[in-house]
Amino acid sequence: MGARHCMDLYLIRHGLTDWNREKRYLGYTDRDILIGELGKLENVKKCLENVMFDAVYTSDLKRCRSTLRYLDIQKQEVVDVRLREMNFGDWEGKTYHELKENPDYCKWLDNLEKVSPPNGESWTGFTARVDAFLEDLLAEKKGSILLVTHGGVVRYLLSRYIGTNSFWEAPQPTHGQGVLVRLEEQTGVWRCSSISAVPIVEKETW
Repeated sequence: MGARHCMDLYLIRHGLTDWNREKRYLGYTDRDILIGELGKLENVKKCLENVMFDAVYTSDLKRCRSTLRYLDIQKQEVVDVRLREMNFGDWEGKTYHELKENPDYCKWLDNLEKVSPPNGESWTGFTARVDAFLEDLLAEKKGSILLVTHGGVVRYLLSRYIGTNSFWEAPQPTHGQGVLVRLEEQTGVWRCSSISAVPIVEKETW
């Protein structure tokens, strides 16, 4: 039997911004979280305060860095642009209702793997950079890892380990919440052994 390694991956979605509240597509646009939303991070902060993290990573965008600063984790973070949300290009700042009559937008919703936002990021580009980050992370084989990132990144990572039929079917935590993914590796293969909400929600299932 080969050596077994375990990793607890805490995936925290950043706090709410003005565009999130207005349900606008927010990818590379650098909006900060709303000051009035900071208190909603308190439960996550309390949940994480006794965790001894081996490494902390964050997207470089303001909404993630502000979230991490409020969480007050006593560990120097690593800023990594690969943890950014997808770039929605010309659709940045637009809402579903503003785009729903756009045929290219409808095609993207139906098949985001093959259709890209105008002047935005392809599905292949998005997943390749997130996969590259994850590959580097798993190679370190560290124990408890905190990632403060974006909803699309969290949803994509969960879709890999839950085995959903599509990206849209994977769960996505609300802003300022997260999930704990426990990974186990043996003979070079990492598998998910459990997924739970952060903070813990009674009777939560994924």
